[in-house]
Amino acid sequence: MKTYYYIVFILFFQLSFSQSLLRKNLKGQVVNDSIKVDNVVVFNINNQKGTTVYQDGSFEIEVRENDTLFFSSLYFLPEKVLITSREIEKGNLIVPLEAFVNKLQEVVVKSKVKPRLDTNRNIVDTQYYGDSKSSVKNPFIYTGEIQNGVDFVRIFKDIGRAFKKKKKEKQAQEILFTDLVMKKIDYDFYKTTLKLKDEEIRLFLFYCEKGEHDFEQFNTKTNFEIMNFLIEKNKEYQKFKMKK
Repeated sequence: MKTYYYIVFILFFQLSFSQSLLRKNLKGQVVNDSIKVDNVVVFNINNQKGTTVYQDGSFEIEVRENDTLFFSSLYFLPEKVLITSREIEKGNLIVPLEAFVNKLQEVVVKSKVKPRLDTNRNIVDTQYYGDSKSSVKNPFIYTGEIQNGVDFVRIFKDIGRAFKKKKKEKQAQEILFTDLVMKKIDYDFYKTTLKLKDEEIRLFLFYCEKGEHDFEQFNTKTNFEIMNFLIEKNKEYQKFKMKK
């Protein structure tokens, strides 16, 4: 009988432990005081899954304690957020993002303002350091380029010039494409296979959206086919960056 109770206790303990490791759906809101929140994608780096942020700034993603969320956008500086038990208990996460582009293709030149929101979330800062050969830059003036990173404003403008404006129907297809790709393709694929920087992922997807593609067909494509498409587009994208 003692053996029976011991087995039941072990099974109960294992079940409770496994449930504590299960990820829960977390709702969140990306905010900015200056411009509308748009064109943001978010990855859970730990389980490699991602999703798009809606036009009102809201999003939902599965998390558990100590997971790290990464936010990549066309208009905002990249951000990493460490999930704590507090966010999981509240079921809601507020993520202020700092803008670096205003009015689509205008550079925001302003002092860095700390968010005044009441939140205890842990931000994992990504710092970019210069070297001895680099010229001194004013840290409070954003020029459109992340140090040792990607010149977002230049590439964003170049893509806009290279591709003509699309009709609203085409733009809707582009949004569906990005949402589909984010849900099907793991974060590690962008990092390991495509070798993209974290902050460059959304910019790359923006490039993929342009051109003549029937994005409605992507609903029927396998993950392997989508990966092949992204690999080929990445070859074009890298050449596009080099020649501009």
